[in-house]
Amino acid sequence: MREGSIRSDIEFATPVAIAVGAGFKREIASLTAMQNFLKEWPAVSRGGSYNMAVRACEAARAGEIDLDKARQAFLVFARKAGIEWTGADPVAVLREAKVRRNRVRESRAHLPG
Repeated sequence: MREGSIRSDIEFATPVAIAVGAGFKREIASLTAMQNFLKEWPAVSRGGSYNMAVRACEAARAGEIDLDKARQAFLVFARKAGIEWTGADPVAVLREAKVRRNRVRESRAHLPG
């Protein structure tokens, strides 16, 4: 890759899956999609991993780093922000937790005491 050459949109070999909303998955499949997502991220929730991901996107676009390094920086950001897609349906996870809590309460109610 030539240093200093600006690259147009580049697609990832493997999209980055993130969780948006209750159980919905969004795939970030290109450098432009990643940059657009980061631009939309709330300013109050930005931190070090966010800044690293933004800088990595800019460096990848300029051809200064490999695209996979930018993708990895975005994955770190997603993990720290709690939006990395795990494949678990959050609605089902919450429902199962509620069922477990209710069972514990019921079993305690039947204890002598």
